[in-house]
Amino acid sequence: MRKTIKLFTIIAIVATGLFTGCVEDVVDENPPTISVTPSADTTNVFIGDSIDFTLSLGSGNGLASLKTLQSAAGVEIVNGDVTFAGESSQAATVTVKVTSAATDSTVYTITFTVADGTSQASAQKYIRAIKKATALTAAKDFTWKRIGGNDATGLATFGLKWTSNSATYAIIKKDATKFVELDPKAWSTITNLEDLKKAVDAATDMTQWEKISVAKGQDYDYTLATIISEKYYLIHITKATVEVASVGTTITVTGAYKE
Repeated sequence: MRKTIKLFTIIAIVATGLFTGCVEDVVDENPPTISVTPSADTTNVFIGDSIDFTLSLGSGNGLASLKTLQSAAGVEIVNGDVTFAGESSQAATVTVKVTSAATDSTVYTITFTVADGTSQASAQKYIRAIKKATALTAAKDFTWKRIGGNDATGLATFGLKWTSNSATYAIIKKDATKFVELDPKAWSTITNLEDLKKAVDAATDMTQWEKISVAKGQDYDYTLATIISEKYYLIHITKATVEVASVGTTITVTGAYKE
């Protein structure tokens, strides 16, 4: 009798397994859909700025919800979570702001998930946080003037001194942390502080510079730069005049600078 009971038990277990194994998974024939604009996978966004993602959502079962998540702190999501009322299609705009907590070049993953009550679909976009460049100031005029054997005026702002001349040139001496000569084109091509720092840091430091004639006035196209008290200056020398008088020779150097 016990053997018979055991036999029926084994048969029941095997039969249950067979029936269970034959049951197919439920397939959602109308899964939700999601498309995101901009279509690029990764978008650069300046720290402090925002980007709008436009979502086109659809579902044959009726839309239920939208959820938006970020991978880390440093971005804020506006209008990322939305509840729907069973519509077959909807458009949504999700705004993502890169906050001051973000670090330069960090890539954040933004995940959009739409659900319809039966199943869900997701899409991911990536935001690279970019630090804004610091624009240089508008060009300002400067004048350096040396009369006779007196010290020249107008150079202290840039951490420079002009107290003597050679037989042919004015001797401009460094009194700054660094004093360099750049390519003349740098005056127009360098437009932000970050690029100026790179150029100055890569250039060779000078103790003095001698290219302004003390014999005659003429036009020039020299680009210099200095660092003084951690401040960077971009200097463009464009002209010099030489006037000989009984009180001594007056040499005037003019140009513009940015900081």
